[in-house]
Amino acid sequence: MLNSIIELELISKSFGGIQALYDISFQVEPGCIHAIIGPNGAGKTTLFNIITGMVAPDEGEVRFEGQAIQGMAIHDIVRLGIARTFQNVELFGSMSVLENVLVGRHSRMRSGFWGAIGRWRRVTDEESGAVEQARELLRFTGLEEQADQKSSDLPFGWQRFLEIARALASEPNLLLLDEPASGLNAVETSQLGELLLKIRDRGVTLLLVEHDMSLTMGVSDRILVLHQGRRLAEGTPREIQSNDAVIGAYLGRE
Repeated sequence: MLNSIIELELISKSFGGIQALYDISFQVEPGCIHAIIGPNGAGKTTLFNIITGMVAPDEGEVRFEGQAIQGMAIHDIVRLGIARTFQNVELFGSMSVLENVLVGRHSRMRSGFWGAIGRWRRVTDEESGAVEQARELLRFTGLEEQADQKSSDLPFGWQRFLEIARALASEPNLLLLDEPASGLNAVETSQLGELLLKIRDRGVTLLLVEHDMSLTMGVSDRILVLHQGRRLAEGTPREIQSNDAVIGAYLGRE
């Protein structure tokens, strides 16, 4: 068994004259919820973009399940088993809730252009299986009754849950969630926390960026703290809550 599902070693990134990340190193154990916290501008989303291939690091290496992945195409990284959500909800608004989840399933489909034209038995069987898997994910995330509804008509909180369902459709081993509680009310945030724990119990490792400290401290196994692009601290929620450097730079004192 791997000691880490993903490992970042000495990752640095600058944009023009602004240094976003300085020599960031950390690893995530399989089967846990590992959070990344820090003030706005700390480099959290940049780190997510590097892991998922949207941005190339200037220096350093990213290894997923022992394989270096920096420089790989985004779709190849998804096929390896990494999925993500975004700060701003990114759905196909004119498509139904079910169709949005099926889009996430596309990376696991084997039938190509000619299969779609020929409508062979294996193609139709695969499509039927994909629909059933998509419906199961809607049940899992509490959106089963909204399957045929246009996704843009969903309340904002449900759109967040739909984005998570779509990400899970690609069968990730590692799921990156970028501020999933943003815009949610207290009830929805509580439901999100329960969903994150259920996802972890399915065997999916979670890497979480979140500003809601109650949620983060309640669900995380470990927390990495970034400050101005640098690693400030890492530890369990209890260790982070009592870390003087973190309190001074981010959590604050009463």
